[in-house]
Amino acid sequence: MPPSRPAFLASTNTCPAARVRAALRPALLACLLLGGCKLIDQRTFDSAAGRVPVPVVQPTRPGPAAPPPLALVRFQAAPDTWQPGLTDIVRMALSRKPLALFRVQTLVPANGSPEAQTQSLADAGGTGGRQVAETIIAAGASSAQVEMSAMTDASVTAPEVRVYVK
Repeated sequence: MPPSRPAFLASTNTCPAARVRAALRPALLACLLLGGCKLIDQRTFDSAAGRVPVPVVQPTRPGPAAPPPLALVRFQAAPDTWQPGLTDIVRMALSRKPLALFRVQTLVPANGSPEAQTQSLADAGGTGGRQVAETIIAAGASSAQVEMSAMTDASVTAPEVRVYVK
């Protein structure tokens, strides 16, 4: 007796095409069932896989803070109030560093027209900055150790002179 056939192959028709159809039925059924499944790939575990990466721009770090001035002279006060203190500070700086460079920086508010700013720079630099530089020279520094500059600054409300030591 011939071996028994599985039920899906048991057909009364012995035609070769019918046998092929009967053999392909389970494969077709498997394809239909697996077609509805989600295949496992790299996105199963990482949803961002395959996407173009977006670069993250790090914010820039602020630079180091500007060093504080050695002295700050506001011109609302009389010269007799700030000259003795400035003289003492300059003598102390020169005792620690005899070849110190004193940068005298005159600042005026940055408001008004450019002509008004130019005039206030000339007034403050010509009188206030010069008085501070002369006081530094009188305290013992040579004129080569004093560097002067004048500029506008939006952070100041009244003319002032800052003295930096280098």
